[in-house]
Amino acid sequence: MKQWYYAVTGGYQGPISGDQLQAMALSGTLKSDQYVWTEGMAEWLPARTVPGLFASQPGLARGVAAHRGILILVLGILGLVICFIIGIAAWSMGNQDLREMAAGRMDPSGEGLTKAGKICGMVSVLLAVGSLLLFMLIAAIATFL
Repeated sequence: MKQWYYAVTGGYQGPISGDQLQAMALSGTLKSDQYVWTEGMAEWLPARTVPGLFASQPGLARGVAAHRGILILVLGILGLVICFIIGIAAWSMGNQDLREMAAGRMDPSGEGLTKAGKICGMVSVLLAVGSLLLFMLIAAIATFL
């Protein structure tokens, strides 16, 4: 059974079992941004990155919101295909959710979907702005001819 260590101010505590570490995570004694280490890890990592550490069920930890990665990805794609305003929503929601994931308040398993949706939203907005600028340039040239 793996023995774990966790960082505290001025040092570390341990060894403790994985079950003890998970109990600390679920009780709030261990915070998601505290660093943990066990044999086989190259370096100390934030506790939130250890799969299942904060989870009583796979993917969702107590006090952690479910991710909205699929919704953000769909909005980003719709922003590309239908209307850039939907892309603005994807970009904004993606930023917000990625901050929440980094802080350990949202399930990080949807990070890839969230990033992809945010990027699609950004591209849709940039294409709209570029199209508008091109239209204005063409209109300006046409007035001088």
